[in-house]
Amino acid sequence: MKPTRVTAYRHLTPHDLTPPSSSHVFFEPADTEIGVWVAQDLIDEGCAVLDLGSGSGAAAAAMARAGAARVHGVDSGEHTVAWARRHYAAYDGDRPVTFALGDFTALSPTELLATAPVPLRRPLVVTSNPPYVPLSPRVDALRRSVGGGTDGLKLIPAVIRHGRALGDGLGITIGSYSSPRKAVDMLESAGFTVHAVTLCPLPLGEFTRDHPDQMLLLEKQDEAVLWRSGPYPPAYFIVGLACRKGGEDRLTGDGLMELLRTAARSRTTRLETLDEAALPHWPGLVRVVDLPTPAVRRHW
Repeated sequence: MKPTRVTAYRHLTPHDLTPPSSSHVFFEPADTEIGVWVAQDLIDEGCAVLDLGSGSGAAAAAMARAGAARVHGVDSGEHTVAWARRHYAAYDGDRPVTFALGDFTALSPTELLATAPVPLRRPLVVTSNPPYVPLSPRVDALRRSVGGGTDGLKLIPAVIRHGRALGDGLGITIGSYSSPRKAVDMLESAGFTVHAVTLCPLPLGEFTRDHPDQMLLLEKQDEAVLWRSGPYPPAYFIVGLACRKGGEDRLTGDGLMELLRTAARSRTTRLETLDEAALPHWPGLVRVVDLPTPAVRRHW
């Protein structure tokens, strides 16, 4: 198995790559690009996408451009939803994009669907690129847009719950430092199998560098993978997981950890060590997205 490689933004436009004027709108271009790749791996002709934690709206708009018939985003940030509606809602009459204010962790699947102004028809893909930095409870409360709880997965159970109830496909994005093995085990317990993995190396953000304790603890416990090779500051991998219900061939949590450890032995952002990796019991796609580090990364 050799990965496919992408060396430029394919989904985000120059408009999407312009930082929002509001400091309360999350802006992490590489993270957003990976989320769209995950969705693209699941989008079938005519399907709708429900994007949980839709942020600036750039990902939702890009998912529509990637082929989704409708995309509806739900986010709990008032500033974020206002920005998304101004800049992306119904941006294209043929592939409408809508947004609603709501906390998807507190809504039932039926209540979540009811936030859409027009019913979302099946097949439905559920996606989420939630906060995933592992932080102690005290620190987690300081930075809402990145705090993922002690394991980096605090919102994943709600995402999986909605995906299981509503989706034919489920796409999630996490970090290689946010308990990847546990994430796959949770997906498998809910009846999902991983069909594609997308990896993107990215330097640690400033807040993560300043609060590394929980991340380093998970690494010590062999529950996290950091990239320390090469002439780069400590980095991690954005991990996009495209999943579908059922399937006999599956990527296990241990298999994903081995894939990440192999990538972490690379000396370059090409992640060249993956060229020789072998996952004989899993025929899924591995994609490496090698992007320039953005000049602006805004977390709040």
